[in-house]
Order: sequence, then C-alpha cells, then structure tokens
Amino acid sequence: MENIPRIFEQMPDAVAGVAERLRQAGYAVWLVGGAVRDHVLGVPPADWDFSTNAPTQDILTILSPPYRVVTFGLRHGTAHVVTPDGMVEITSWALNGHGGIDKDLERRDLTINALAVSYPDGTLLDPFGGLKDLKARRLRGVVNPLERFREDPLRPLRAARLVSRYGFQVSRKTRAAMRDAAPWLRHVAVERIRDEFWKLLLGPHVMEGLDLCRRSGLMAVFLPELLEGWRKKQNSYHRYDIYRHTLLCVHHSPAQLRVRLAALLHDIGKPRVRAKVGGTYRFYGHEKQSALMARDILERWLTSKKLTDDVVLLVENHMVHDTDAWKDAAVRRLIRRVGLPLVDDLLELMRADRLAHGVPSEALNGVERLRARIRRILDEKPALSPKALAINGRDVMQVTGTPQGPEVGHILNQAFQLVLRDPAKNDRDFLLKWLEEKAMGVTS
Repeated sequence: MENIPRIFEQMPDAVAGVAERLRQAGYAVWLVGGAVRDHVLGVPPADWDFSTNAPTQDILTILSPPYRVVTFGLRHGTAHVVTPDGMVEITSWALNGHGGIDKDLERRDLTINALAVSYPDGTLLDPFGGLKDLKARRLRGVVNPLERFREDPLRPLRAARLVSRYGFQVSRKTRAAMRDAAPWLRHVAVERIRDEFWKLLLGPHVMEGLDLCRRSGLMAVFLPELLEGWRKKQNSYHRYDIYRHTLLCVHHSPAQLRVRLAALLHDIGKPRVRAKVGGTYRFYGHEKQSALMARDILERWLTSKKLTDDVVLLVENHMVHDTDAWKDAAVRRLIRRVGLPLVDDLLELMRADRLAHGVPSEALNGVERLRARIRRILDEKPALSPKALAINGRDVMQVTGTPQGPEVGHILNQAFQLVLRDPAKNDRDFLLKWLEEKAMGVTS
C-alpha cells in the first residue's frame, strides 16, 4: 500500500473537522471516492466523502452540533453533513452488519472511485486496481459492473460524465454492462439525470461523453430527440450529418451551461422539417421547431423557467446571417430582441455553429465582425428599451391627452422604434415635439 498524506493538506478546514471529530471519538475514518481519484490525477478535489465504522446514530451525535446532519439517508447507512466548506457524505460500515472498508469499496461503481486513504496517516487502499486504471485512462466497473449499475441505475450516466471530464476509455465489459443497464435509467428521478447530464455537458471531452450515451442506449432514455439526427445528411453548407454537427457545436461552444444547452438543442428540430427541394435538403423554419422542442425538453427535465427561457431565446435567434449588409438599426434590434445579458452567448453559439459546419466559410469572420459592431454600438449607449427613452408615460398623457392605459405604452413603443432606427432622436425636445405632432394628427 502506498502512502499519500499530502491529500489532507488540500482538505478544507471544516471538512477536516468532520474527520477529526470521528477519529477522536475512536472510529476509523477513510477518505474515499472522487477526492482520492482527483488527487491522484493532479486535479484539486471538489467532493469530500468519508467511510467509517461509526454507526449512523453515533455520526449524528458526534457531528451535530456544530454541523448540520441531513438525516434522509441515515437509514441507508449514509449521512450528509453540511459544513461551511460544502456537503460531506459519510458512509457507515455498520449498517446491517456490513463491515470493513474493503466491503465499502466493493460496492463502489468504478475501480477509479474504489480508492481510499486512511485519515490522518494517508495510507492508500486500492483493492481493485484503480491506480492502474487511472494510469491507463480506463473506466472499469468494480467486480461485476452490471450489479454495480443495478444498485444505482444513474451510474452508467456518471461513467459517461467521467468520460466527458477526463477523456477516459470504457472497458469492453463495462461498456456492455452500460448497454444492458440503460433501460433502468427510466426509473431514476429526472432531477438526478438532469444534474448528472449537465455536468457531462461541461466536460472538455463532451463529444466523447455524448456519443457514449448514444452507443450505450442512455441517450434513448433521456434525450431521444437527438437521435433523430443520426445519419441524417444535410447539404453543401455542412460536412456532417445533423447529429455529428450538433455534437461538434457543443464541443466548440464555451463550457457554460446556458450556451452548451443552446448548442445541444439549436438544431434539435431539423430532422422534423427536413425536406428535399430541387435535389437539396432544406430545413425551413427549423429554428422555430427547435425552439418549441427545446422548451418541451427543458420543461421535461424540470429546468428553471429563467434558464429555459434563455436557452429557447438563443435557439430561436441562432439563424443570423449576412449581417455585414445590415444597417446599425438592425443590429440594435437584434440586441433588443435577445437582450444584453444574452448577446455574448448568442455570438458564442453562432461561432460554434459555424465551426461545426466543417466546411470553409467566410461566415465565421462575419460573426467576429458582428461582435465588433455590437461592441461599438453598445459603447454609444443607445436606448435599448422604452424605459431608456428621454420621455415617459406621464409626458405622453400630458402632451397628447391620452388617458392612462395600454395606448400610452403603445405610443411609447412607437417612439422607441423611432429611436432604434436613429439613436440621435432620443432627445427630449425632439420627442416632445414628436408627441405634439402626433397629437395634432390624432385630433385633426
């Protein structure tokens, strides 16, 4: 057994306090799972989980206070401890007579997660060859992969997430078990699937992770719509089929959830509108179809309304072309339509979409020129909403005699459209005169 005591130097103080309290109470404490794996890989650990021979009731007594122990997992032998440095999961060996750190590790999903380091001396325990698999960049289930996946059907998706994060290869036996276990994913809470999949989306090897979901059958369970683009050819503007183009678009987009979700769903409706016109495949209105499907999918995943609305807005507006010929007013209307918080995301989505075409195109340079124009226009601080007008509703009512009601907003919107075309007209004197002329026109 190796010794890696330096792992505890990276442990946050509050987390170390949890381990120390259990140790001082006379119990054995082992750091297990992802923290050990990440330390070996040279990655700062994010999740700190412990395994101990302390009974769950003793864990509750020892740690609460000063920490808050979430009790919903106690009957299954797991305690979740809330600390100032994040959540700590503690697994007890004592449940139902199951004892020993070796037994605990045997129930882990993958060998690279079946590693343990004793606290505080740092003795490394690796009963299933996890270190060797880490060195080989390989994912392998512990003992019987199918049994491990049966215990928690989310585990195959977690394996795909690790492929996305680290670029690992999955062993043949484990890959076969993933395929056999894929239908069981239907019985997992949608929130757990969603959260695991979103972590997968943010990985640097996201294409490999997504395609593993397809090959293992997982994709058919939680995102079957994406499979509709498999081997669906496009046209001369695209080198790849709809499915591969989508994966490339996700790959080329920044690792930000909102943008990657938009990249994943931006062409989800293409297969349903695909039609051959004059010997060429066309996809008329696919952005509207994709936006409708994106909303359905995100709502199915119980996504927050704000994130859903943002992603749908990006999908709706990703078909922006020939912007070099646009007047500045059209660019201002685009900014207004998308909203300032999403402008950069839309540009990133457009850039990723162009890169994913896989054919030489001037369109990519066009995106960068549009980015520069938007930056220049924003520097001019134009009015981008009726609230930024030099007049308000009170002015409309006083000058035109319009009573309070929807018509006031309608007139303000007319003024706003005027200012969008020519920002110089957002001048109070000019707009008051415009209101006077409008009132004369109404009364004449």
